[in-house]
Amino acid sequence: MLMLSKLLKSVELFKGIATPDLQCLLTKVGAAPAHAKKGTIILLAGDQPKHMGIVLTGQVHTFRENYDGSRSLLAVAFAGDVFAESMYCAGLSKSLLTLEAAADSTIMLLDFLRILRTCPNSCPSHAKLVENMLRLIAGRNLMLQHRMGIISLKSIRAKVMRYLESLAPKQSRDITIPFNREELANYLCVERSALSHELARMRKDGLIDYKKNVFTLK
Repeated sequence: MLMLSKLLKSVELFKGIATPDLQCLLTKVGAAPAHAKKGTIILLAGDQPKHMGIVLTGQVHTFRENYDGSRSLLAVAFAGDVFAESMYCAGLSKSLLTLEAAADSTIMLLDFLRILRTCPNSCPSHAKLVENMLRLIAGRNLMLQHRMGIISLKSIRAKVMRYLESLAPKQSRDITIPFNREELANYLCVERSALSHELARMRKDGLIDYKKNVFTLK
């Protein structure tokens, strides 16, 4: 329980909520922590969404299943991020997306409707939770707009540079990305072989250097 409390303090959804109030609030919204091994399907396209979730540790990827059996990576949720909240906001009876643990993860499932229905006593901590939720959804919308700006660029080089430059202010010249090559290609909506070829050209041209998922902007 102590370890769980420490994890929850790092979650933006619970920012500004005191620990004693948080324990009561989690009960009200039906919180249920769970472990998901890498590759575990958390929600399958076509199934009814029953919970939204929070990543406490690990990573959760959101995919769109394509008609040819391939997948398009749409979003990545890291520790502290929420996932599947948009499907509840949209009132979907069937999920259009598949959510999968991309690493051994600890997640917490919440009843979204119980979050929106504040308690009769107008509990300040519940009101703060709703406020945080709206802020997170707005932030997610901005992130999706940012990604659309990246994938709308015409060349692979431009996409890679825009993506790396967006991470540079948060890190340094050395940037660790959360993707392997296949996942990065998926995220940028390009072919993996074409991406690998262009990365090699960018290194040769002195724009970047890289080793596995660590990139350096020259």
